[in-house]
Amino acid sequence: MSDQPFNEIGITNETRKAMYPDNYTDKMGHAFKTMLDDIFRPMHIPRPDPVDHSILIDELEMMYEAHMTIGGQQNRFNASVLKAALNVIRAL
Repeated sequence: MSDQPFNEIGITNETRKAMYPDNYTDKMGHAFKTMLDDIFRPMHIPRPDPVDHSILIDELEMMYEAHMTIGGQQNRFNASVLKAALNVIRAL
């Protein structure tokens, strides 16, 4: 017999780390993070149907028409503010 050690048959540590990157600590860390996410993540409640602004838009259009027909500088300014509000509400 020779005094040379017999090389172990199998994969090296570098190959093992490349093939199996998760060790016990990594797996426990992932399980712990998943558990914390399940406990502390806020509940996502589905949003209800979109709000219908048609009544508000109708009322603002009536006010806009009233301010435009009356005339005068202040009424024209009020009408422009109402028109801007209508455009914002329609954009929603």
